[in-house]
Amino acid sequence: MTSAIKSVLGFAKQTGLGVPNITPANYKYMLYNQASFAPTNVVLPLDTEVGGPSPLIRDMVKTGVFGGGQVEFIPRPDIIGTILTGVIGKDVSTAVPSATGAFKHVIDFKTDPFDVDYYTSVHAPGGLWGDQLADCRLTALGLNWRAANFVRGTLGVSGGLPSKVTTPTGAIPDSGVPFLTVMAGIELPTATALKVLAGSFVAGNSIPMDEQWVVGSYSPDAFDIVSRAFAIQLVVKITDATLYSKMMYDPAGGSAWAASLFREAHFKLQFNADKMVGTGTPVPTSLIIKGHSTVDNVVWSADPIAVRAGRQIIMSMTGMFLATDAGSPITVELTNATALAY
Repeated sequence: MTSAIKSVLGFAKQTGLGVPNITPANYKYMLYNQASFAPTNVVLPLDTEVGGPSPLIRDMVKTGVFGGGQVEFIPRPDIIGTILTGVIGKDVSTAVPSATGAFKHVIDFKTDPFDVDYYTSVHAPGGLWGDQLADCRLTALGLNWRAANFVRGTLGVSGGLPSKVTTPTGAIPDSGVPFLTVMAGIELPTATALKVLAGSFVAGNSIPMDEQWVVGSYSPDAFDIVSRAFAIQLVVKITDATLYSKMMYDPAGGSAWAASLFREAHFKLQFNADKMVGTGTPVPTSLIIKGHSTVDNVVWSADPIAVRAGRQIIMSMTGMFLATDAGSPITVELTNATALAY
């Protein structure tokens, strides 16, 4: 029997829409737990018509095709840069002066905040055949964590016209060490530590698929992003009323209820891998998520607290990233040993 472990999935950045990347050396392959990733045929049955001698439908045709799917994976320091760049926008990479071979990537919005790059994907189930999907956009990313575990991820991809390709050979998946929750720092605001049990970061790029189909084409014309959303959710142990009061009553810490929301973009959300990178003065392999650098554009709210006998009191809180007039509303900093994040 063919093993699913022999499957490979890789991505390569395109120079633009309609320009598939067919250079094998440009692909980054990822390890993953499970995926549903393939071409999707749009099948249309012929309408029921009067006059036929049979009660069955008379015909079915393929009226279109697109590709993509969902992937569950454990993020590694190399492939997560490709994914974050594809989901958020652009990467500015600089060498870490004190650690030769280490690179810091600052990933944030492009000048046009509706723009993210297109990618070509190659998927080979069991190594039996290869599907190439051109014009892919990374539409959803979820990073999930809970205490004493790995940081885990989910990825959503939408792509255009598929084609059969030679099964990738010699592909080396990114096999770096994963990010660990035991090597994390979560603070709100910065320097105020939170006791976090679990959490998630969610990014979504909304593409109205019904408006991508055009007359005369079997595949979508493009994958235009019309809105975007970024949010953080944390489940925390609470030991006093300070944070709860700011979220439920008054962000300024008063005692009376106020209509304004608690705003705090200067928080720390950092995950490290169990590996230093670079020579000279090595630095941690790390992933850091930030809000705006000067504007408090992350608004925080808390769900009603459920109190259960025999359990501790915990609070579920959500931070939503808001638009800003200048500068990127979200920044991710990734430190690894790769010069380019894609």
